[in-house]
Amino acid sequence: MLEIPRKIMKYFFSGFLLVVPLLATAQFGEKRDSLDYYKYLAQAEYDMVADYESSVYYATKAIHLDPRDFELYELRAVARDFQGDYAGMENDLSIVLQLDPSNFAAYDGRAYARVKLKKYREAIQDFDFLIQTEPAFAGYYVERGFIRLQLKELDAACEDFRQANILGSIPGYQALMDHCYR
Repeated sequence: MLEIPRKIMKYFFSGFLLVVPLLATAQFGEKRDSLDYYKYLAQAEYDMVADYESSVYYATKAIHLDPRDFELYELRAVARDFQGDYAGMENDLSIVLQLDPSNFAAYDGRAYARVKLKKYREAIQDFDFLIQTEPAFAGYYVERGFIRLQLKELDAACEDFRQANILGSIPGYQALMDHCYR
């Protein structure tokens, strides 16, 4: 197996970081202020180099050019998650839901952000919608059950864990045993 020296890898990756904007420029020509240019850069910074700060920056520039593109808000929300900016993530996903009310991933992500922000009641509302829409998905019951444990609502939490167990969820069964049958 070929082993690449660390020094070469260091130069490769630092050079690669400089190449991403050049690739975008080559792909989009002189349209450096175009929506597609900023979308490309935001996605590239996120996917290729895990530079979440730059991804947020470029997604924001693209949003200014097209504030109705819910995918840009989703991309920025995911990058903000990696930055630990849960308030920004919650805000972006709320905008996604205004633009695309049936976006289940946005409800799930917003519930996650709200839990991180300790907005448990709002997170439960998101899970209520998800459960109403997709009642056979056990994971939503498990997540809502754990939120209800945080709120000291043991009976409601145990009911969620029971429902998850009925649906065949191993985490639901484990939570039921750990929290409801002591």
